[in-house]
Amino acid sequence: MTALLEKDYTVYLEHLDEFLQHHRGDFVLIKNRKVVDFFPSYEKALKYGLKRFGNVPFFIKVIQQEEEVHFFHQGIRS
Repeated sequence: MTALLEKDYTVYLEHLDEFLQHHRGDFVLIKNRKVVDFFPSYEKALKYGLKRFGNVPFFIKVIQQEEEVHFFHQGIRS
């Protein structure tokens, strides 16, 4: 994650309690540490972000209480 997106993720975490009260399950779009808007799907958030900002990095995250755990396997080395 780039430093800019890390700052946007920090904004998400700082406002998570508020987001959960009003937008649980929605997707938030954050750009340059500013909350842009909320969307019912990732696809709608992505489409809006691309239209408004172009093909540049911006942060989209589903608003949920607990983070999903993802596992990455890099293979076994002998």
